[in-house]
Amino acid sequence: MGAKYIIIACLLCADFVCLAQEKQKRDSILPYESFVPQTLTTNEYINYQLPPLDSLFEGAKTNPRLKAIGASIEAARNDLKATKRDWLQYFSVRAGYTYGILGTYTDQESQYTPLTTVYSGATQNSWSVGANIIIPFNRFFSHRVNVKKQKELVKNAEYTQQIKFDEIKNEIIELYCNIQYQLKLLKLATESITLYNAEYQVAELDYINNKNNKDRSLSDLKHSQKVAKIEYEKIINELNIMFLKLELISNIHFRNQ
Repeated sequence: MGAKYIIIACLLCADFVCLAQEKQKRDSILPYESFVPQTLTTNEYINYQLPPLDSLFEGAKTNPRLKAIGASIEAARNDLKATKRDWLQYFSVRAGYTYGILGTYTDQESQYTPLTTVYSGATQNSWSVGANIIIPFNRFFSHRVNVKKQKELVKNAEYTQQIKFDEIKNEIIELYCNIQYQLKLLKLATESITLYNAEYQVAELDYINNKNNKDRSLSDLKHSQKVAKIEYEKIINELNIMFLKLELISNIHFRNQ
């Protein structure tokens, strides 16, 4: 009998240990929940005031699309500077300096003297300076044309940047107006849901109290209520998408400010 109680006690302890381990495991997992981007609530959306367009345009100047074109403009300007200095290749300057000792060995021998080697030498140095001018006529006459061509490339890159900036501003304006429109629709959708909820509650109470056959009316109200909620969710989804796009284009995170 005592062994039976011991076995039961061991089983209870094992269950308790397992539960404690599972709880510890859950607690260790909780801090690693996936990140969910924060969105505004309905009231925050309805009462939200978008920043001025000028501030969005100013923030869009740091858009990567414009930065890429800006880098091309800088490269074109550097090429223009190099093209303007092409005439320097027509000239070359040279200079040289030498230093050394020049020596000679002379063997002398005669009938009356033995063979004798005589050495004579002197230290010498010299320098030279000169310049050359070589003008290829094809490059000489095309220099101004090349400079003008490079200037036009710089202008073309600047125009491309302005065109791209105008496209970005058009995107911002379109998103800006659509957000304002969706905010108005959200207010109407919220009012519709509130109205349908109230009507449904009144119709439900009338049906319960009067026992009248109003199944069709309740069904219609329930359907209208469902349609209004679906429309509300669509508007919220569109607002989230457009807000994220606007923040991405303008490089301004203004919803959490």
